[in-house]
Amino acid sequence: MEEGADDTGDGYGTESALTVNATLRATTAVNLRSGPSTSNSILHVIPAQATVTVVSATPKNGFYNVKHAGVTGWAYGVYFQNVSDPGPTSLSKLESIAASSQCYQYPWKNRGQAPKGYIEGVALVWAKAVCNPNRSDVVVAAQAKTSDTAHDALAWYAATFSNLGMSNGSPGMDTLRHVYTLLIGLGMRESSGEHCIGRDTSASNYTSSSAEAGAWQTSWDSHTNSPELPKLFAKYKASSAGCFLDPFQNGVTCSATDWKNWGSPGDGLDFQKLEKTCPAFAAEYAAVMLRVSGGSAGHYGPLRTRAAEVRPECDAMLQQIETAVNGDPSVCSSL
Repeated sequence: MEEGADDTGDGYGTESALTVNATLRATTAVNLRSGPSTSNSILHVIPAQATVTVVSATPKNGFYNVKHAGVTGWAYGVYFQNVSDPGPTSLSKLESIAASSQCYQYPWKNRGQAPKGYIEGVALVWAKAVCNPNRSDVVVAAQAKTSDTAHDALAWYAATFSNLGMSNGSPGMDTLRHVYTLLIGLGMRESSGEHCIGRDTSASNYTSSSAEAGAWQTSWDSHTNSPELPKLFAKYKASSAGCFLDPFQNGVTCSATDWKNWGSPGDGLDFQKLEKTCPAFAAEYAAVMLRVSGGSAGHYGPLRTRAAEVRPECDAMLQQIETAVNGDPSVCSSL
């Protein structure tokens, strides 16, 4: 059961006025407390998908004053969505959920606010995973947390997830959502969410195999970590369908230096290009990498140092996307 950012209610992005008597739905089980702080007592637990009524128009510390089952109290606002006017589900609806989320509003440490296209793009990639839970790369990324802290990001970040009440003990969509939550934080740390970023020119990794590229700064020499990785590369190299370049470009400006690829012709050079021009590929590839080379001895520096943030605001946004897709599976045909 999850309660909110650091379970303290920093309130970022939650202080705008609400509408009294509006109906909200809990996207996960959440505590109803006697006051707007985790130091206040728990009155009861609001179940996932339960509806509540807004009592006060002004949030406090990120907590909403709501009534549930005849009991009035305070619950962390990041885990509620307004269902008074749900509107039709479509790709634009999914992008709207992402763009209006507190995940988009969050100021990342040493990076600032993400480009809108980054949050929208990852939301669409996540929606595609929700539509295809049995896809082989999705199954690998969604497996239960292992004990391999050297390679599995969920094992390496176990204490962080535990402190946030985000359990990864079972395979499935909850665990996969937490992978994508960390994936968002990793991309912000690696590239500030810009899909077209090339290698760090101050570094010496300039061969076609070792040059990093894309929002998650991945290099081709990583492909030996899992059979799923070259499969994804072959799939998107053969077809650009589902790359989501347009949404990922929203709010991003790419320079000639960004687009430059390094090394001799071959798979490594093609991989760099694909990482930048097909950000959905980059995201799906990195999601697998988090499970096979995302720990203390893994591919990504911000994971090795645990500098990549895990933000409950982004988990909540992904939950809303998942709910929208499950409510109208026909959207899957558009992804």
